[in-house]
Amino acid sequence: MAYLDSYNVGLIMYKVLDLFCGAGGFSHGFASTFKGTHLAVDTDPLPLSTYSKNYPDAKVLQSDIGTLHSDDIIEIMGGPPDIIVASPPCEEYSIANPDSRSSATERIYGTGTARLLLDTIRLIGDLSPRAYVVENVAALLQSGGKTIAQREFHRAGVDDMRFNLIRSHRHGNPSKRLRLFMSNVELKLSRKKAPTVMEAIGDLPSLGIDGLFEYNEPVPNHEYPVVSEDRMKKIRKTSWGRGARHFRISKTKALPNWVRLFPDMISTSIIGLSRYIHPFEDRLLTVREHARLMSYPDDFIFLGHIDSQYNQVGESVPPLIAQLIAEEVKSYIE
Repeated sequence: MAYLDSYNVGLIMYKVLDLFCGAGGFSHGFASTFKGTHLAVDTDPLPLSTYSKNYPDAKVLQSDIGTLHSDDIIEIMGGPPDIIVASPPCEEYSIANPDSRSSATERIYGTGTARLLLDTIRLIGDLSPRAYVVENVAALLQSGGKTIAQREFHRAGVDDMRFNLIRSHRHGNPSKRLRLFMSNVELKLSRKKAPTVMEAIGDLPSLGIDGLFEYNEPVPNHEYPVVSEDRMKKIRKTSWGRGARHFRISKTKALPNWVRLFPDMISTSIIGLSRYIHPFEDRLLTVREHARLMSYPDDFIFLGHIDSQYNQVGESVPPLIAQLIAEEVKSYIE
């Protein structure tokens, strides 16, 4: 466990709890909108190090949410939270996971990470926040998942629950991302045209041959990702919209990976385990370019080994969307 002093700025103080916080994409909007005590909880020390770097005044707890008791949270925060945001894992719903074809009952009540949704609901029921927002994949609504979620919230004593489907690119995020947000707040986010790939990343320093003859101030997490020569050959041959690699999801179906992005289109979904090829340079995108396509500001620093950094970006709620949600929650509370 590691604890950092909370900050006390502003007239109205709030207690905000971020479960499965990761690097802190979801917290980004809430930290600027709600001043007070913020507690972030996750099991992975690498994203937590990133979180601590970017939110030095927040309290950080490395803990298994499955065994976390509401009394522990109340003790650490000095009272129950006013707001809970959460992003429980959803690996069992990934189309790349063979188990994604099983029923929601098998996944949520099984032994995998999908059952952590139940612990999220348990803590919301125990802590009774004024507002809560739980992010997950839209596929949770299929195969009986919607009914299970409604039933479990009701069992926890939470009867005010809404299903909000948000397509991030419709609200200005540079990459596509459809996500489900379960909350007691109706989320009607403002619409905004999303920038294209090159509009989002085109002003970053070139890492190609031209970059050798230019001087640019270094940008955090914008380093050349080294790959083998065999893979470089595949990258050079890959055209826009095509993948240099593929991963198999069944005996007869494979999905493209290492896709070269179209320069004048919105980016495809930025996923933690996937990598993407620069539209014009023969290389993979950097962590910073991934972060730009997920609306992270350049002063948000990612720590840990390179694969963890990519995952931290791809597994997060885009900060732009978090900000819009936080504004909706603020209007609801006030």
